[in-house]
Amino acid sequence: MQPAIKSVKYFSCGYCTNNLGRVFKGMRGEKRKFPAGAFLIEHAKHGLILFDTGYSANICKTGFVGRAYNFFNPTLVEENDELKYQLSKIGTRPEDIKTIILSHLHPDHIGGLRSFGKANFIVSKETINTYKNRRIRDLIMQRFFPADFEDRANVISDKMMVTEVLGALKGYDLFNDGSLILLKLGGHASGQLGALIDNKILLAADSCWGNDLIDLSYHMKFPASLIQDNMREYRNTLDNLKLLKKKGINLVFSHDANNKKELL
Repeated sequence: MQPAIKSVKYFSCGYCTNNLGRVFKGMRGEKRKFPAGAFLIEHAKHGLILFDTGYSANICKTGFVGRAYNFFNPTLVEENDELKYQLSKIGTRPEDIKTIILSHLHPDHIGGLRSFGKANFIVSKETINTYKNRRIRDLIMQRFFPADFEDRANVISDKMMVTEVLGALKGYDLFNDGSLILLKLGGHASGQLGALIDNKILLAADSCWGNDLIDLSYHMKFPASLIQDNMREYRNTLDNLKLLKKKGINLVFSHDANNKKELL
């Protein structure tokens, strides 16, 4: 029988630079590039699905919020880094994408949204509430969202999360075939979603900024903790990630430097 998920492809859509010594306690100063990962999932029945869309080349041209973001996270994105250009190189047109799963709404995850005018969006209830009641600290840059964003959003609530994945951790079986289960990975952003694929790979968004940073992430410095939605929930998510890793699940964070283009 043909597997439901035919492939998972990774794209690095620009990057920001940060000093790890300013983020984690007990860490020496080390500047690191954090790529903005986006993922193209091909389902045998449901076609092409995106998990996030990376940065826009216009990230630094979004007024005060954009300038502040770039000050604290120096960012480099060229036009050919944008997801639509990278997809065109493999023969994928924007209209081929019918579904986009949004982990959360920070600019390094939604920068390419307006390129995909035919796609529906999948978001958590908390995420859509954040969009409707946005504050400056939520880093929601309105110019990157299509005017009909709310109309095209399919909202996942806690009541829909019934598939047991790990103890109290439950998920939403997107296609009712066990191939792609959406998990709540809260802490960094309210209602942040991850995608568990074939029980092998977890696209874990910003629940941590890298596989080698999981243990350090329990000990974030105060200024860095301020940009997290809820540090207690963040640490609880880290606990769950470590348990999933012990079960053999490959954790793929959006900001991991990933040399593999084909993840599955």
